Order: sequence, then structure tokens, then C-alpha cells
Amino acid sequence: MFRLPGVVAVAGSRHLPASGSALLIRVASHLSAGGASLIVGCCSGADAALLAAVPSFLPPSLVRCLAAFGPGGVGSGPASAVSQVSAFAAAGGPVQWWAGGPASAPLRSRLADRTRAVIASANAGLVVFLGSPSSRGSLLACRCALSRGLPVLAFPVGFSGSELPSLGAGFWAPAGQFGGYFWVKNQYEIFS
Repeated sequence: MFRLPGVVAVAGSRHLPASGSALLIRVASHLSAGGASLIVGCCSGADAALLAAVPSFLPPSLVRCLAAFGPGGVGSGPASAVSQVSAFAAAGGPVQWWAGGPASAPLRSRLADRTRAVIASANAGLVVFLGSPSSRGSLLACRCALSRGLPVLAFPVGFSGSELPSLGAGFWAPAGQFGGYFWVKNQYEIFS
């Protein structure tokens, strides 16, 4: 369903169980082997898991990080993955600092704008790893991807796929070998 080769956005919960991190690495490795490059944010959980996979599982050239803070963690918050972003940059990974706006902007606004920038940089789709059905930032990423016409593949971690939240007129359909779910728009919405 993803248009590869292309750029796939990776997002997910800030509180992701270890099983979710391992799944994220397997899925990201599979996507990169299929021709995808990946773009990710800068928070703990899913973002940190992907960044920590470089260079052991993924080459730095296939991953790009958009950080809502500056070098050394200036402007970061409690859920920022400062050490993982810094290690990723030290390994040669490209980081765009202050991707959500200047230090003068509130962190919450920078994080939301950074999420929008991650999705705006993707052209093949979004893969999202949800540690709960109510992960606000992850759901923002899903809505932004759908508004751009990008496919969304979700992985519920620690809860049933039947608990995935609705994203509008459509439904979640089981997809692929890793236990994910693609969002499928209702036909009448596709042609309206």
C-alpha cells in the first residue's frame, strides 16, 4: 500500500513497551529493504526506538530526524529523546533542529508543528506504533497523513486492533505479516 521507493513517516507513542520497540525495528528494516527512507521526530518511545536502531539495524543515510529542540537538548522537555537524537547525529544521521519552530514558541506548539513537518516530509505513507488508543501526538500524525492522502499503517502495542480509534469515515483493516492495520476510507468519501 505504500508507494516505494519513497519517504515513510514513523510516529508513535511516547510510552512504548519494549515489544513495540522491537516490532518498530523489524517493520522499519522491512520498509527500508523495500526502498523506503524514514523520517521521524524526537520524542521518547517510538521516535527514540527508531533513532537508537541506527547504525546497528539501519544506516544513517536512510533515516532523517526532525527535532523540536536544539543541539544539546536546548529547549527540550521531559519526553524528549535528547540522548538518542544526539547519538543519531553523532553517527552521521541528519537532524533538522528546531523543526517545530523557534525556542521562543511553547514546547507543546513546537511538538505539534514538528509532527506536521514530519508528515509533510513524507510522500509514501505513515507507519504509527500506538502504546494506547489515545496517543494524542500519534493521532495528530494520522490525521495529518490522511489529509495529505497518505496511507496510514497502525500497530497497536499492548491492546487489541479492535480498540484502534476511528479516523473518520472508514475502518481499520488487518494488513501484512507484522500484525498492523491499514486505514481504509469509505468509498463515498474517496469519490466525493
